[in-house]
Amino acid sequence: RFKGLLSAIRRVKEECELAELEAFRITSVTWFDESNQSSSGVRGKTWDVFADCVDALSHCRREIPLFHRAAYRLAQAYSWAPAFHNPECDWSLGSKQAVPAIKSYRIRGLDTGSCAESAAVVMTTLFEKRRAQLCAVWVTTSTAPPPFEVLNDSLRKYDALRLKYIRAFIDCMRVCERKDKIETLLNCATTSNQDLPGFYEASASLRGGDPGKHAKHSLLDGSGKGFMTKVKRNAISALAEMILKDLAVLKKSGVDDEGKMKLTRHFKLAYKLFRRLNTSCKEVVEFTRSSEPLYEVQAFCKCYLSIQAGYRISSIQFDGMDSDTLCSILEGALSKAKTMVQEAKDMSKKGKE
Repeated sequence: RFKGLLSAIRRVKEECELAELEAFRITSVTWFDESNQSSSGVRGKTWDVFADCVDALSHCRREIPLFHRAAYRLAQAYSWAPAFHNPECDWSLGSKQAVPAIKSYRIRGLDTGSCAESAAVVMTTLFEKRRAQLCAVWVTTSTAPPPFEVLNDSLRKYDALRLKYIRAFIDCMRVCERKDKIETLLNCATTSNQDLPGFYEASASLRGGDPGKHAKHSLLDGSGKGFMTKVKRNAISALAEMILKDLAVLKKSGVDDEGKMKLTRHFKLAYKLFRRLNTSCKEVVEFTRSSEPLYEVQAFCKCYLSIQAGYRISSIQFDGMDSDTLCSILEGALSKAKTMVQEAKDMSKKGKE
């Protein structure tokens, strides 16, 4: 029911009202709680079904706390609440928008502030504890599984499900600007066991043998389809996006003393993210030219150039930059970051003495 309603509100403006009426006709056949039928008009009817779906998902979470699919869909519902309230809302703001209290009170768990914050509360429940599989998803197989379960049970499907939840969690934390949560996930992924497909690919690249810990593997080599590689790349990219967003804000507001400290912190974080790639500057540049731009590279370079320019946010564009120039900037940024890290260590030693 929720998916059908979601499909309707995502239609173009000319088709949206008719699609919503059809979705209501289909989804209103059965109700979880018939008391939710209380409105008239397209907007009211859509909100009635939406409220009923949230009630049902919340009930599933209370009855079976480990029901991960209900948690994912409930977080998704909160994220889409602004669009259910008004399909013509500002889509660029997305789930950061709020729903008026006159309507949000009917949605269990939906606060009057940013809808993304309500979604974050639910998604975090799947990542509260440190787990080998990163999120609270398990594979269970009965002693005598039916044929369908045997066909449906595969490592690839399990990894795909985990990755869907992890990406949703990362995206939610990015919108809510919770760097610490994404950094914790990235650290957990780095210290977790290697996934089998990723291990086999790394071993094959060496023509057999043990490739060692995946924490030291390049994230840009190979197909990039390994589970751990995807998790780390997604987390790194999200953190880099947050840095670039902060730099854009600093550029508009100006860099005061607090801004200088923030820029320095961002530079150190960008340095850590770049090192996580485990790839040389030359190979990184070749990758960005042949495949896709990397937010972590842009964040690292922009922070470095901004500091070098006297803490003035750089307006550099990477699209038309030649490979040699980009490689030179990266090497300079690495040198600067290593010097700053060493200076911080020396200061810490002096403080202890």
